[in-house]
Amino acid sequence: METQEKARGVSRASEATRAALIKAAVSVFSEHGYEGGSVRLITRRAEANQAAINYHFGGKEGLYRAVLEAAAEALEKESFLDAEGLDRLPPEDALRLYLRQFLSPLVKRDRVSQYLRLYTWESVRPSAVFKSFFEARPPRIFRLAERVVRRFSPEDAPREEVAIRTLWLAQQPIFFVRETELLAMAPFGLDFDAAGLERLVDALARLSLAGLRGA
Repeated sequence: METQEKARGVSRASEATRAALIKAAVSVFSEHGYEGGSVRLITRRAEANQAAINYHFGGKEGLYRAVLEAAAEALEKESFLDAEGLDRLPPEDALRLYLRQFLSPLVKRDRVSQYLRLYTWESVRPSAVFKSFFEARPPRIFRLAERVVRRFSPEDAPREEVAIRTLWLAQQPIFFVRETELLAMAPFGLDFDAAGLERLVDALARLSLAGLRGA
């Protein structure tokens, strides 16, 4: 009996360490990207050690894959828009809602926002881990961008053209989320509070509508 209790205690401690490592990794990778996110910083925040990462994930690459899986699950289940809800909106409103949700990391610091910011790092220099993961399981944010784009496209639009428009639309908010700190400084001096977010949504919506309708 005592041996079983001890084993359960070890198991709970092991699971707690694993969860702490993922939580810390989400924070670090969303701030610094995969390449810049150091194992040392992750273990420090998780109050764990390198051996724990190797034990649970086989190394940094495995840990990052676990983070990407957690991000995909969260964005599917938690709060990154509702596909059917987008379809019920007028095309212009669907576009605005997509942009607002994608830009939410500018004013929010919740877990979903961290996942979105993590994706913005991958838009600059995709890691091999992300490329492999993306091929097998495209993030929902890109599938929803395509859903919005199709509202502005003829039914017989070539697949390649839809793909190009989708990638173009997805890139519009990515830059602002990735470069928040830089854009808040001179000479830009952009305000990224709630009101600033709405102004940015308005501006990007106008530009995006002109581009999509023109296309």
